[in-house]
Amino acid sequence: MRIIVADDEFFARKALVKRIEELTIEIEFCKEAENGREVLELLEEEGADLVVTDIRMPDMDGLEVARQLWEKFPETSVIIESGYADFDYAATAIRYGVKDYLTKPVKKEELEKAIKRVGEEQKKLRQKIEKQLAIQRGEFMDFSHILENEVTAEEILGNLFQKTAADSWYLATVQSRKQQLNKEKIQNILEIFRGEDIRVGYFCPKQEFILVLKADGGKEFPEIFFRKKLVSCWNKTGVELQVGISQCHEKTENGVKEGAGAYREAVYAINQRLLQPEQQIYRYEAEVNVVQLFSQAEEIELERCLTENRTEDAINMARKLFQQCENREEISIYSLFTSLIQIMNVINKVYTIRKGQESEETDKSSYLLFNFKTDLYAFHSMEELQRYIFDLISDMSEEEGQKASIIEDLLKYLEWNYQHDITVNELAAHKYFVNPSYLSRLFKAETGKTFSKYLTELRMQKAAELLKESGLKISDVALCVGYNDVSYFIQTFKKYYLMTPEQYRNQ
Repeated sequence: MRIIVADDEFFARKALVKRIEELTIEIEFCKEAENGREVLELLEEEGADLVVTDIRMPDMDGLEVARQLWEKFPETSVIIESGYADFDYAATAIRYGVKDYLTKPVKKEELEKAIKRVGEEQKKLRQKIEKQLAIQRGEFMDFSHILENEVTAEEILGNLFQKTAADSWYLATVQSRKQQLNKEKIQNILEIFRGEDIRVGYFCPKQEFILVLKADGGKEFPEIFFRKKLVSCWNKTGVELQVGISQCHEKTENGVKEGAGAYREAVYAINQRLLQPEQQIYRYEAEVNVVQLFSQAEEIELERCLTENRTEDAINMARKLFQQCENREEISIYSLFTSLIQIMNVINKVYTIRKGQESEETDKSSYLLFNFKTDLYAFHSMEELQRYIFDLISDMSEEEGQKASIIEDLLKYLEWNYQHDITVNELAAHKYFVNPSYLSRLFKAETGKTFSKYLTELRMQKAAELLKESGLKISDVALCVGYNDVSYFIQTFKKYYLMTPEQYRNQ
């Protein structure tokens, strides 16, 4: 503990310091103050966990010290010692949050008991604050990445998964159909969903609400109850929500581990909005019929079109694929995703051939950054998805001047993934299938900034938002915006804002 002893009587003060230092308590420092003003100066400079003060001091007495600490340093506890066993003093002391009122001469046993009691209270308070900060930190992290570390996930998401141990349950991922949500609407929606049978959290990177809700009658999804909640959201906020629902999961002690699987199911479910935009609730189906929408012959023809730079013909082939999905209930999101992977594999093959890397080794090392869960989840409509695929095909043209801009999609990708290691080389080779130097030039032409500068500025802007709007520690802010090295984060922030993160927050 860090302790300050305040007493205007020199020998009494020295005796109390010596007595504290002899206690069986770990003490970082025990500093002395002759009066209340010195106490406040020490607190301003170094802080402390506990102030032990005499009640009678010139200039500023112990009760005034307690009042000042109550207002300015609420995290610092106060013990008052006095030669006056006066009830009025004690009552006032209690009003200012004083932890103990000891009469002189202070007995060693009473002093030790009082300080230990303060230590235990502060330990519990710190644990509570750490838990609150962990939950708050989670709001600014990608939900799927929180789930990857069981210890971290339990710390951040423990409250969210409380229902899983007692009841059969469903997990739902909820997003706004169109509009961006401000803080007021987010809070309103959280309040509407929050209840005895629903646990809810909001995660900024993908602007998603995650709900864990009790199954109705043991197994059934409480659809009527849930639809009333969606109607309330619309009536009170004007926000139309789309919902992906997992299958029913049994009671489990390990809610976090089971929750990772349930989240994947909910995301698979909500991706179906691309094919059935008129719906609001999408249920996960464990067994689906995968319809082949893109044949092997079409793959060969697409490769020929791309190789010969017949861009319009290639785009028309992709357009026919999307047209097959219109007004056909038997087409699942799995069927569409499989076809998209076929198209991307062809694009990737042509791209690697042009780079002069066609070999068995290339086939083994080649991979796609396009992912069922994340990339499809980023699209709210079929029109957005089509534009992305058409732009990829257009960018296979040999003439760079004829290439369509894919920067809009890239900026959206960065908005969702700025917390993670991202390089322009990897994006060029495995997501957009273009030359890295070309992608860099295109990015700068569209944004006026280099890729690395844009990403750094985006991270710094996100960090500034967290410093203003949250009580997160600087190390947590660094982690939330993609920096494992706190010193490097502080250095980068200072270069961008001309002040440290702490100075920025205080300002």
